Amino acid sequence: MWRRTPTTSRQDSLGGTRLPTPPATCVTIPTTDQPLFILAIGQLSAGRRLLSDDLATLESIAVLVARRIDAIRLTNERYNREIREQEIGKLATEAELRALRAQINPHFLFNALTTIGYLIQTAPPRALETLLRLTSLLRGVLRSEGEFTTLGRELEIVEAYLDIERARFEHRLSVTIDVPSRLRNVRLPPLLLQPLVENAVKHGIAQKQSGGQVVIRARIERTDTDQRQLALTVEDTGAGASPQALERGRASGVGLRNVERRLECQYGPASSGRFRPRPTQAPSSRSVCRWRSKSPRQMFIRLCRERAASSRRRRRRASCAVIPRLAASLL
Repeated sequence: MWRRTPTTSRQDSLGGTRLPTPPATCVTIPTTDQPLFILAIGQLSAGRRLLSDDLATLESIAVLVARRIDAIRLTNERYNREIREQEIGKLATEAELRALRAQINPHFLFNALTTIGYLIQTAPPRALETLLRLTSLLRGVLRSEGEFTTLGRELEIVEAYLDIERARFEHRLSVTIDVPSRLRNVRLPPLLLQPLVENAVKHGIAQKQSGGQVVIRARIERTDTDQRQLALTVEDTGAGASPQALERGRASGVGLRNVERRLECQYGPASSGRFRPRPTQAPSSRSVCRWRSKSPRQMFIRLCRERAASSRRRRRRASCAVIPRLAASLL
């Protein structure tokens, strides 16, 4: 029989069978943590008694069972810890995404509304057009609630943002978007591209009296292991920065840190975010994001693997109830 110890119940809490009263022999299961268990052996028929070899066999069985119980406990603890870490990471990422949405509002809105107010007096048609682009931008940002969007929708938000900035900077800002149409349906986390473009305009173009150019590219690259990955690149020919300013911007850059974190949470170590603002006198600054986009076949394989892993975990938990019966059958 299998029994937790200590307990005041006469019923086995795992196997659901009653212990003999009193048990003739008890062998402790030497697990490393509570609760502890024992193998309880009832009276043998015809007055038989257990020999020393029998007791040695029972002790060996108890050690094997204890190792299995400890392994199950460790597996369950590791699984529960991973679930908690995933939930905490998801909540943190959602909070950072909300912060990123809020970050768009204050300074950018102030500059955009100031520009619209100026255009109302000097060029009313352009003022109306800029106001409509601002509405489109805010609507796109507020609607980016899901876990994924498409590169095409991200570009719509970015184009609306750049149209507003072009109204502000006029000839000082030129934009080139080099994204093949076949890549516009690629799925990616929302608001991944906009912080990179905003960083290029804010810290590059705005700081240079003559302005500069922002170039956005998307390409499929092959890794060293001959796997395909998507690379998003944002370059600007702005003012550049000193090493001290680069370090300060890195420490306070909520948007860029958010992009890195969400890439890692969504795609794992295979993804990367590299943000390299150019030092003063360098030709250009560059921000690059790379990750392996999952195809429908890969997503199906991943789903099957997750279901198989879940089934294995359920079987491990169920084995806690099976071990007592196996031990009893060995006796």
